[in-house]
Amino acid sequence: MAQVKRFGYGLQALIILASQEEQYSSAEMAGQIRCEPTALRKILARMTEAGIIEVKLGRGGGYRLAKRPETITLSEVYRSVHEDEPLWDGMLETAENNLFGNKIRGSFAKIMTDIEIQVSRVLESYTVADMME
Repeated sequence: MAQVKRFGYGLQALIILASQEEQYSSAEMAGQIRCEPTALRKILARMTEAGIIEVKLGRGGGYRLAKRPETITLSEVYRSVHEDEPLWDGMLETAENNLFGNKIRGSFAKIMTDIEIQVSRVLESYTVADMME
């Protein structure tokens, strides 16, 4: 669930950055989206590493988009804040290590793969600019 929250906060931060050309501090953005500033800085750091945003440190610094909003897909944002473990891995935790559990685990693995593919396809079809409309 934390991954979905990170995605939501990250997306809102990008919309703030896309709405004006000026730089924003993490504290300003956190206040607007009602997010813990420390948590938002971690999200912003991941998006900086992914090349979605850039940061200028020090007095008068802040964050701004590194690309135009219409070129940043939601899939790119999702991947930048997403952990390696699929969101749906909890399904596997419900299958015990026995004959039935081992059999169902294969089905769950296929379902999780299909879900990830569909989520990626949908997110790839939207951009940050679409979210601003």
